[in-house]
Amino acid sequence: MPVQVNIRGPPNSDFVLGYPGIDATWPRIAGVVELRSESAGQPFKLKSIKLQLYRTEDIQYTSTLLTQKVEQSYAVGREVVLFEAHPTGQNTFYAVDLPFVYSLPLSRDVLLPASMHVSKQAKITYRLDALLKESDNQSNFETAAYCPITIVRYDNIRIFQQYLQGNSLMKESDDKVVYVTLQLDYTSFGPGDVVRIVAGVTPNPDWTHRSGKVKLQQIMVKLEEELKITTTSDGTISKLTTVRSQRVVLNSVKLGPNGLYHEITFSVPMSDDCAKDSFYIPSNDDGMPNVTIASFSTASSLLTVNYYISMVVKMSGCKDVELRMPVAITAFNKDVCASLVAPINSAIEIAKTVTLQKPQGAFVSANDRSALQSLGFLKLTNGYRRIQIE
Repeated sequence: MPVQVNIRGPPNSDFVLGYPGIDATWPRIAGVVELRSESAGQPFKLKSIKLQLYRTEDIQYTSTLLTQKVEQSYAVGREVVLFEAHPTGQNTFYAVDLPFVYSLPLSRDVLLPASMHVSKQAKITYRLDALLKESDNQSNFETAAYCPITIVRYDNIRIFQQYLQGNSLMKESDDKVVYVTLQLDYTSFGPGDVVRIVAGVTPNPDWTHRSGKVKLQQIMVKLEEELKITTTSDGTISKLTTVRSQRVVLNSVKLGPNGLYHEITFSVPMSDDCAKDSFYIPSNDDGMPNVTIASFSTASSLLTVNYYISMVVKMSGCKDVELRMPVAITAFNKDVCASLVAPINSAIEIAKTVTLQKPQGAFVSANDRSALQSLGFLKLTNGYRRIQIE
């Protein structure tokens, strides 16, 4: 008898518990696999059922004027065997409910990129498959049901010290006349966050007779997105896109002995739909996260997305200087990051108390006298009748 399989998440909660990227919260997938007969009141056979999480990376790129597509799937984590019938035991049921906890691999051990969709170029999705074997005559497991899983990473949000302490970068001009510095208060940003940059130009004390003749023309600051696609046939393909730029015209300001410092600010852009409509609510179709940004920092087997703050200082009297500093772009702005501190701490405490013991399933066996009654059938003298609820 064919069996109907459904995968359901916890009530009023997402499938994913904990915070992927923060191992102390024990990121995991929780839910229940429900098995029912396709014909009401008829038993079904069950030999074995297990769960496996898969990640699919779909990449599209242009090579020699042709559009190439690459799609690869990977098994993520260890499969979880929910039920294995005893060779001589009873394996015929009316209904089976199997709670499960599927542990996601730790971020330090296995690559676990976030679910994302970068325009038409790249897509990373996850899906949880329920693999079923009904009898000994069946040689292989078959996918009986699956559901999309949304993975969001939290390891580069602006609550960790490495992103809160800021960063600075200094470079000397090729002709040794001046020093140029780039300073950031933070190195992690989300949609709508303000990026504050302090650009500094100071003279080289060993070349004061030349640095006194330097005049500053302009400072150009950019937020750049670097998209790297790894292919077997064409190698690594890189694409650099300017996400946001800001130019400051200095009108040939003469560089003094104390140097010159200028503050430049701009905001990280949101997705096009969100920017056009302040009441826009992003969809959550096909396992994509509800975020208000088009793309963010990530790394997978085929795709790597990095972001940089680049600055070019154009001068007369000495050579131009260009600096480039890596930053993290996340799906959450500073306000959302601040609101995540308490839930993450709570998840860490919960993870300490969660047991690794396999959850107990619920079985309605075919040889149970009250089996049909537990499924809503009314026992009559001449058989069973299904209770109708109107």
